[in-house]
Amino acid sequence: MISRLLVAQPTTVPDVLAARAHAPDATLVAGGTGVLVEMNAGRRPTGLIDLSRVPELAAVEHDGSVVRVGATVTYTRVIEELGDRLPGVAAAARTVASRQVRNRGTLGGALAIGDPTGDALAGLLAADAEVELAGPAGVRRVPVGDVAIAPDELVTAVLVPVADGPVAYAKAGMRNAMARALCGVAVAVRPARRSVAIAVVGARATRAHEAEALLAREAPWDRGAPDADLLQRAGELVAAAAAPIPPHMAAVLTRRALERAWS
Repeated sequence: MISRLLVAQPTTVPDVLAARAHAPDATLVAGGTGVLVEMNAGRRPTGLIDLSRVPELAAVEHDGSVVRVGATVTYTRVIEELGDRLPGVAAAARTVASRQVRNRGTLGGALAIGDPTGDALAGLLAADAEVELAGPAGVRRVPVGDVAIAPDELVTAVLVPVADGPVAYAKAGMRNAMARALCGVAVAVRPARRSVAIAVVGARATRAHEAEALLAREAPWDRGAPDADLLQRAGELVAAAAAPIPPHMAAVLTRRALERAWS
């Protein structure tokens, strides 16, 4: 017996919201990588809302200080088109799964799924990115670390400040390709502001604020890179923020990312 599957193909954001209102149980699909994982696990969607025909969701806009990245922009586009302006997000995106997945997977999809192991999420957290959400009540923006998407809302874009200093990403996984991050640490050094942003993904996604404060106070802003003692203390604070990730793993990745960023 062949079962029927409802498929909607809207061409505007208002049409997407209308389709969701008409079929609230339908699954949004852009690259389809998340949907395939669900289907392979035996969870078949009752309907699909295809986002690939909505030009606004695939657009990239740059106003000088912030890049607005449409929700259906793929990891590959981030790497190839935005690596100069968003190097931290691009560095994390390069470690996502395989080339085939990066060609299809999208930033918006990763945020909608809410997977705390997402590599790109670390880069977005460290960059102080915001997520743009559209729903029946209008459009709102929330920090990427505080995203709570209502059932009737749609991720329309990610707003990412242009990097103003060196960045790095270090990851530990079971293997290089097709592996979720057991732990990933993104670092953004901002010399002009004498500050450092450190984001961790793995068991959960978070900023390591105590480690950031330590480096802001004690980093040798005018005379080279942090010494081994400061890197170790920063790593220990990141490990505490990243629990229950194994402390040694989080600390080593932190030191590695900081060394790369300051090199």
